[in-house]
Amino acid sequence: MQAAASSASSSHGPSSGQGRLHAVRLGPGQGGAMLRRLRTRLLDEQGEDHWLQDDALEMSATQVVVLQGQEPVAALRLHAADTPQLRQEMAGLLRLERFAGTWPAASLVVGSRLAVLAEHRVRPVIDALVREAYQLSRDSGVRFGLIMCPPELHALFAFYGFQEYLPPAILPGGSAVLRMVMVCEHAADFRATGSPLLELVQQPEIGASAHAWLAQAFPMLG
Repeated sequence: MQAAASSASSSHGPSSGQGRLHAVRLGPGQGGAMLRRLRTRLLDEQGEDHWLQDDALEMSATQVVVLQGQEPVAALRLHAADTPQLRQEMAGLLRLERFAGTWPAASLVVGSRLAVLAEHRVRPVIDALVREAYQLSRDSGVRFGLIMCPPELHALFAFYGFQEYLPPAILPGGSAVLRMVMVCEHAADFRATGSPLLELVQQPEIGASAHAWLAQAFPMLG
């Protein structure tokens, strides 16, 4: 996936109020000022003090960003499963070792830090963000997209085709997170939820095979 996103690329989408929406892909180390601007605006919206916003995963992540005109309004980080820092921080929680015996690391991508400005939490913006992330993953040979999210985002990710594959985890401090997976190219999941990703499926037989393996490896999926 890193090679596919080593330089910025973009796709255009519908207008959402003030200027045309377009999604861009930023390779590791790119877009720092843009992303800090977005996160600063989010902190202002939430009434929180500004803090050092880059973490240990930041410099190795590919960023998918939705711009309205020239301003970032939404972003999602994508991490290759073999990133050392990701494995240190998330491998146990996501049970990456269960995938490792069957799937190469390039078959998995992990999303983190979904960030969307309050006034842009609407379908056109989220669609543009998720579609771009999906196309990048699909074209890079990814079979599974994993994410941890708070329970209040379950409905959002479920709409786009994610499912819980493990019970909720309790983090240090007591907060709960959901562990969800999307099977790339699995048309049946997208069709069942009405996901706009259905029209992006190119090889549904690959998705069906990956989903069959996943259901055996993680019985919670049934």
